[in-house]
Amino acid sequence: MKKVVRLHSISHYVAATMLVFAVSSAVLSALIVAATAMSSYTMVRRTLESQIKGGLEEHYFSQRFDRYGETFQEAAQQFVNHFEITDVEVWVLDQELRIAASIGGTAMDGATAVDAETDMPDYEKALEAPDRHGFWNGNFRSEPVYAFSYILDLPGYENAAIRLLHPLTDVNETLLKIGMLTVLIWLLFNSLLLLFGHMIMRWVRDPIAQVSAATAKIAEGDYNQRIPLPRVRNEIYQLSEDINNMAEQVVLAEKMKMDFVSTISHELRTPLTAIKGWGETLLQKKDLDGDLTRRGLSIIIEESARLDHLVEELLDFSRIQDNSMALRSESIDVLAELDDVVFLFHERAARKGVELSSGLPEIPAPMAGDPARIRQVFINLLDNAFKHTPQGGSVVVSAQCTPELQPETLRVTIQDTGCGVDEKDLPHLTEKFYKASTSTKGSGIGLAVVSEILKAHDCALELESDAGKGFTVHITFPLQKK
Repeated sequence: MKKVVRLHSISHYVAATMLVFAVSSAVLSALIVAATAMSSYTMVRRTLESQIKGGLEEHYFSQRFDRYGETFQEAAQQFVNHFEITDVEVWVLDQELRIAASIGGTAMDGATAVDAETDMPDYEKALEAPDRHGFWNGNFRSEPVYAFSYILDLPGYENAAIRLLHPLTDVNETLLKIGMLTVLIWLLFNSLLLLFGHMIMRWVRDPIAQVSAATAKIAEGDYNQRIPLPRVRNEIYQLSEDINNMAEQVVLAEKMKMDFVSTISHELRTPLTAIKGWGETLLQKKDLDGDLTRRGLSIIIEESARLDHLVEELLDFSRIQDNSMALRSESIDVLAELDDVVFLFHERAARKGVELSSGLPEIPAPMAGDPARIRQVFINLLDNAFKHTPQGGSVVVSAQCTPELQPETLRVTIQDTGCGVDEKDLPHLTEKFYKASTSTKGSGIGLAVVSEILKAHDCALELESDAGKGFTVHITFPLQKK
């Protein structure tokens, strides 16, 4: 059973990222509000604790009893009268939980705490706590308060206590404002996040969709397809520009390939036509003239050699493309190979009316390489020189050794007075299928094969040309130590 792969678009990833940010910011906001509330309540608690100084309260009541002979209620009244904080309600409870004195809120002197409030969790906690402190956060008289009870250690008044009630209305209102401000900031943040996500959709998803659609059409063979470039020069812009350039190169390569097929067809047709024509002529003639026979056979042999050379070029090019061209390495004399090839072209030079001259030094030029391939390089370069040099022109072959360099090198130069090429064509001459002019003979792969062979031998190839005046090739061979 074929496995179905579910594709997720950039929209899914952006939406998931935005959701993560939204949830994270909500959790962070809630933590900030909770921490602020906890801090506020802690501050209120510390404020209440600071008003009760353990041990001093008992000393105060004992002093009022002994020195002034006051009753508990009178001492309690004096205590609340001198209490420092005005916004806190203070109760002084006797041993029977009657309110001996109070200040702030509604005066309830003489009433029992049960009458004032049915539940006092802070007082109950204080009875059980080792430090005689107890706290409670709740509602009193329909108002939120923070209550604090402290048990007085007085003889005869063991359950007497001081109770402080701090109103939380203002604190809660402040916390509510902070919470509302936090929610507002969260909403603003997520609105900006949503806007940013929408912009990402426009800046990333839409251009990528255009790139995807264009590349799909290019893959189907529509090489004239181009991607509109974004306004902003970013990675998408660079990608679109690279794909457009690639499409242009593909179009150029397709054109070069078609020109190559047309050129090869023509190059094959010409010698085949000559071979077929002379074969039919020789076959139909009853009384064959000796000179005519020799002429016909020589033309057949010459055109067959042209076919063989062309087929060999195609085979070499195919091997280079597949990285399967085999090279054998042995010690050869470069100048000896070049001299043999120059000798072979003397007859062609005389037949075409082109002057061939060579000034080769009579020195050994040993190097490690494949003699057949090095010879092929020289043959291809001289063949090109003769193809592009008209009658009356010249081809000059020279060589110069540079023993001062390490390693020692040999620089071979082949110069002709042919038509040359434009300067803009020079960098492309070693590319496959490239021909500077479609009017000249050749397959367009000769220099490509030469370049690859020289690269395999660690040799350098330099091309120079002056349109209409000639073409020059320089080859630098690394030599072995003599």
